[in-house]
Amino acid sequence: MAARLVLFAASAAVLVSAQAPTPDPSAGCTSKSFSIPSWFIRDVTYSMTGDVSFQVWNRAINYTASMTCQTNEGWNACSAKGGPTTNGTLEASVQLSGDSATYLVNQTWTCNDRGKPMTFTAVGNSTALQNYTSPILVKGSLTSPVAITPAYPEGPTGHDTPGCTARSEKPSWILSHISYTNRTGNGISAPFVNFNLILTNPANGYEASCMPGTSYDYSADPSHLVCAGNEFQSSRIGRYAVSTQGSYDPDTSTFSMQQTWFCDDTDPAKPLNITASGSIALPFKCTTAELEAGGTETVCVTGSDITLEGKLGTVVTLPPYSIEEPIPARDGCTLSSIFNPRWLFSSFRVDDADSSSPAVSFEIILQTERGFQYPIPIYQGAALESGWYECDIGADGGNGLPLWPYQCSFKYTPASKELVLKADWACQDVDPNHPVQFSGLSTTTINTTLACETIDGKSQCATTDTGYSWVAPISDVTWKST
Repeated sequence: MAARLVLFAASAAVLVSAQAPTPDPSAGCTSKSFSIPSWFIRDVTYSMTGDVSFQVWNRAINYTASMTCQTNEGWNACSAKGGPTTNGTLEASVQLSGDSATYLVNQTWTCNDRGKPMTFTAVGNSTALQNYTSPILVKGSLTSPVAITPAYPEGPTGHDTPGCTARSEKPSWILSHISYTNRTGNGISAPFVNFNLILTNPANGYEASCMPGTSYDYSADPSHLVCAGNEFQSSRIGRYAVSTQGSYDPDTSTFSMQQTWFCDDTDPAKPLNITASGSIALPFKCTTAELEAGGTETVCVTGSDITLEGKLGTVVTLPPYSIEEPIPARDGCTLSSIFNPRWLFSSFRVDDADSSSPAVSFEIILQTERGFQYPIPIYQGAALESGWYECDIGADGGNGLPLWPYQCSFKYTPASKELVLKADWACQDVDPNHPVQFSGLSTTTINTTLACETIDGKSQCATTDTGYSWVAPISDVTWKST
C-alpha cells in the first residue's frame, strides 16, 4: 500500500483581521491534560550491556525526556539522561517478560494557561514487543486534580477489524436491497423518483444506506445520493468517520460511488486513510403498471445481492493513534465547572404571588458546550428552614449527560427579587464511568419586569419576555471524584 501512497498539497485562503485571534482553549495545556494525559514511548534501543533507553513524550504538555533503565528481573526504575528538566516530576519503569516490555509512567506537571496554575498527576502503563519500532502509546489516568480516566473515542466502524488493511488492497462492496421507482405525474400529482440500496464494505463491515438527495426544486435527485451509516448516531466515533458519495443514472442503470474508510488493524501507530471508488450497471428487472389516477409506475429490482469491484485510490498514513484521538472541543461540563462555573436561568415564575408562601419555579442548565440539551424545570419542593425550599427537579427525558443539578435547594426574596441556589451536579463528559461531583452556591437577581395576572383566583407572575434568560456565576465550588 505504501507504494500507492498519494500525497496532496492543500491550499486555503485566509482572511486576516485587525484583531488577534482568540486562543483555542482546547489546544492548551489544561484541556489536553484532562482529555489526553498520556505519553509516547519512542526510539527504544537495547544496549549490549543490557540497558534499555527511550524517550518519553508527554502529549499534553509537549515535554520530552530521555530515559535509561536496567533490565534486571522485575521492575527497573529508569533515570533521566540529558535533555531539559521537567516542570514537575517524571518517573518511569520497565519490566521485561519474554519478548515483550511493559512501560510504567508516572508524572506530575503544572499548567498555567487558564490563569491560576493547576497541577496534574497521571499514571499509565503499556506493553509492546521489544522489537516494536513504532511509538508506543501509554494512556494515563489522572490522580490529581481529580481521579478520572479519560474516555477515548471508539473510532470509525471496523478500523481495527482483523484483515481490514489486507482486504482494502482490493476494495469491493456488497450491494443489497436495491430498488428504483419511477412514477409519472398525472397532471395533479407530481412525478416521483426514488432509488435505494444498502452497501457493505467487507474490509471493515461498515454498512450504509443510500437514497436520493434533494434537487433545487425539492424533488428527489438520484444523481446525488445521500449515503450514511452509524456515524450520525454515535458521539464516540472521534475525529474520523467513514464517508460515502454516490450517484445513480437512470438512463444507464449505473450506480457509482466513492468511499473513504480507515484501518489500523496491523499497527495502531500507523493508521491508514483509504479512498476507493467503483461503478456498475445494475442488472435490474423492471415492471410497469398503470395507476388508477393516471400515469404509470415503474419498479426495478435486482434478484440478489451484487458485488461491486472497486478501484483503489489514495492511501494516506495518519499520525500515530489518531484514529481514536478525541476531537478538540470547547469546554464541556467538567472544565466549565472548574474554571468558569455558571448557571443559565430562564422561565422564572411565581405562582400564588399574593400569598404568604408563593411557589417559585424556573429552568436551569449549566452554561457550557451543551449540544442539543435544553434547560430542565425546577419547582418549589418541601419547605426547609429560614425560607429555603428543596428543589423538585423536573423530568430530563433520560438524558445520559445531564447539565443540571441532581439535588438542590433555593431561597427567593420577593422584595429584592433575589434568588439563591445551592446545587450539587455531576459531570461525566471526560470519564463516563467516574463522574466528577460538584457543589456550589449561586446568588442572582431577576433583573427584569414580572407581569402578574390572576388565574383561578390566584396571582401568577412571570417575566414579561418569555424568552428572557440570564447567567449567574457559581461560587464556593468544590469537587470530588466518584
